[in-house]
Amino acid sequence: MHGFFEKLGIKEPVFIGASDGGMVAQIYTQAYPKEVGGFILISTGGMDAETIKSLRKKYFLAPLMLFYMKHCNYEKLKLKLIKVGMGHSRNESKEELAYAKDMFETIFKDYTKEKDVHISGLLADLMKQTPVTETDFRMLKGKILLILPDQDFFSGKMQKDLIQLMHDPVIQYVSGGHLSTILKADDYVKVIRDFLGNI
Repeated sequence: MHGFFEKLGIKEPVFIGASDGGMVAQIYTQAYPKEVGGFILISTGGMDAETIKSLRKKYFLAPLMLFYMKHCNYEKLKLKLIKVGMGHSRNESKEELAYAKDMFETIFKDYTKEKDVHISGLLADLMKQTPVTETDFRMLKGKILLILPDQDFFSGKMQKDLIQLMHDPVIQYVSGGHLSTILKADDYVKVIRDFLGNI
């Protein structure tokens, strides 16, 4: 990613990272601390030692799942993955749930086993990273927006740990679960635009 930014001449990008993307943004900043212009982290957790430990417990079967994914009938597995994705819903309306199901079915329609194995492998790699500390983000003071759903996949403790890592973050709480990033996209876009206009 760093080489890609260099090739395009992008200096000090503002990362907008949702879920795993928020974790990737933290790892990138740890590696290139003077080359990031800000953070917008959405529905994510910190990459601190405690959160990584918790996620490792949650995903302790990930290597087995990755092996299974490589060798199974992936078309049948897609249906189970859609069900797992829908399991992240929290108090959404019937219309929002129908939209989410349609979205997952559309995404998985052309999704290949190879792509899913690659992405799942990236998540496993995140669990092996050196934990971040609050000093990794000191230079971003006042340039951090956290958008946190009140019923997220990432627990309240993980969200608090994320907040503790950041320096003077703007925090916006939203109602809903992990899927609210998609289901309430207009709300997120407004908050993000307002924040970008002020940094």
